[in-house]
Amino acid sequence: MKRLLLLLIVSLSLPSPSISHHDRNHNDQSKCTITSEYNSDYRMEMYWPASGLLFYKNKPRYSFEFTMSNGYGSDYISLQEWNPNDVGFNPRWKGSYMEGGRVGEVVVFVGNLPLFAYNYLSDEEKKKNPKEGQGRVLFIDMAQSFHYLPNTYKDRKAIYAERNKEWFKVANNFWRLGRGCKISLPKYFL
Repeated sequence: MKRLLLLLIVSLSLPSPSISHHDRNHNDQSKCTITSEYNSDYRMEMYWPASGLLFYKNKPRYSFEFTMSNGYGSDYISLQEWNPNDVGFNPRWKGSYMEGGRVGEVVVFVGNLPLFAYNYLSDEEKKKNPKEGQGRVLFIDMAQSFHYLPNTYKDRKAIYAERNKEWFKVANNFWRLGRGCKISLPKYFL
């Protein structure tokens, strides 16, 4: 019995391989990618339903969140500059929140039909307009977000320079839903 107890103590004291624990509320890999049809250097990565990061040339620039307005139930997107050190809103963490203004409405398309119109088609008409691989999104008034970011004149000047180059064209054109994205209401792309 003593030998068995001694063997058990020795086995517990030996180093054992450890399996790193991943926090289930943190998500490093995007689940859905939405890419600009105008310029593929701009893409959105969603880590949780309703939230993600907007990238420019593989560098995260802005945080975004989809939400729905009260009363009319129209979906819209809020956008803010991304700060990786901001614990208040980090799209890679579940339960984060964003404080910011409304940027613009979101319209999801199936091919050339808005999703709401597609949902009213008969089954026969839906077969003529296949859903898979046709998801597109239009962010109405997304470009106006630059008028509200940030508050200092120096930073605003830099943002306006970026806005006047290509941002208006990118923001006012279609975005393509990529692999992992579901064609549905914006806050439920995942």
